[in-house]
Amino acid sequence: MKTIKNTDSFNVLGVKFVNVTEAILYAIKGWAKNGIYVGKDAKLYPCFDSEDYASENRFFWNIVFARSKEELDRKLVELKSVSPQSDYNKFSEALAPMIYWAGDSFYDVMVTDDIEAQ
Repeated sequence: MKTIKNTDSFNVLGVKFVNVTEAILYAIKGWAKNGIYVGKDAKLYPCFDSEDYASENRFFWNIVFARSKEELDRKLVELKSVSPQSDYNKFSEALAPMIYWAGDSFYDVMVTDDIEAQ
């Protein structure tokens, strides 16, 4: 496990992502980028009052990458079965390549060892 800045670009399975938000966009839309499929398991930050519920838009992000739709589907089933650590962190080298981001601009992104920052 290593960390990169949330604004850093990174390579996954030979494909470059501009930053973590681009990977999140691909996961949300269900798109593949140059043949690399991106999936997510995310959770909204906790809300404690009506102001939180009205304005909270940050998520904890667990993102996995795969070379095929079938591999992605398998990884997502496995990811959803993982018991989260604090802050909905399901980071696991066993699901590599994978990233975890706590969803706020001051947090770094945890990445598996096979992801290279650019």
